Amino acid sequence: KITAKGKKIVVLTDGHARHSNLGKMIDRFTQPFTEEIEIIDLNDIDIRGGCLGCMRCGYDYTCVQKDGFTNFYNSRVRTADIIVFAGEVRGPYLSSKWKEFYDRAFFWNHTPSLVGKQLGYIISGPLSSTPNLIQILEASSTTRQDANHAGIVTDECGSSQELDALLQSFAERLVRYAEKGYVRPQNFLGVGGHKIFRDDIWGRLRMIWQADHRYYKHHGKYDFPQKELKFYIANPIMMALTKFPGFRKKFYGNLTKFSSGRLKEIAERKD
Repeated sequence: KITAKGKKIVVLTDGHARHSNLGKMIDRFTQPFTEEIEIIDLNDIDIRGGCLGCMRCGYDYTCVQKDGFTNFYNSRVRTADIIVFAGEVRGPYLSSKWKEFYDRAFFWNHTPSLVGKQLGYIISGPLSSTPNLIQILEASSTTRQDANHAGIVTDECGSSQELDALLQSFAERLVRYAEKGYVRPQNFLGVGGHKIFRDDIWGRLRMIWQADHRYYKHHGKYDFPQKELKFYIANPIMMALTKFPGFRKKFYGNLTKFSSGRLKEIAERKD
C-alpha cells in the first residue's frame, strides 16, 4: 500500500471507461493508495469550446469564455500536488478533448501555472512510434510549467505483470518526489524554451502578454547575459588583447585549465 502523505493527487483523463486498457491502467495506478484518488473525466467538465485565439487573457489571465473551465483549472487542477494526465494515442497526438484542454489552459499565457508540481503521464497506445508526442509531453511539464517531469508509463511493455510493476513504481515515485519537493534541473527543452519566451515577452510581445511580463519581471525570468557586468567589461578588453599573437597563444593555451577548474569548483560545491 502507498500513502499520499498529505499530498493531493489528481488523475485527469479524457475517458475513464473501465473496460478499456487506459481505464484499467488508471485503476491499477490508483489501487495501491490508502486514500481515495480523485479521477476527473474531462468530458464531465463544463467546457463549451476551444480557445478562440483572441489573446485578451494576455492582460490579466481572464478568459472571455463564460463556462466552467477557468474555475475548474484553478480550483481543482492547480491545487493538486501531483497531477497525472491519462490519455490514448490518436494518430500523431492525443484525443481532441485533450487538445481542447491544453488550448483552454493557455489563459495562463506563457506563465507557468503548475510550478514545482509533479506531473506524470499514463498513455495507452503506440507512443514509441510518435517521438514528437513524447517530446511534447515532456516540454509540457518542463518548458511550459517549470514542474517536475516524473515520467511516462505506457502499455507497450511485454506483459501485464511488467505494466503492473511500472505503474506501482510510478505511483511510489510521484509521492516520493512530491514529499521531497524534487524538481530535476532543466534540460535543453526547458532552457531553450525559457530563452525563447523570455526574449519575446521582453521584446515584441510584451504589449500583448502584459500578465506574462509582470510575472517574468517579478520572478527573475529576465536573466539576460548582458546583465553580467564583469563579462560586459571583460569581453571587449580580452577580444582586443587577443589580436596580439603572443597574448592569443598564451590565452588559448590556458583555456583547458580554466574549464577544468570550473568543473572542480562545481563538483566541490557544498550546496
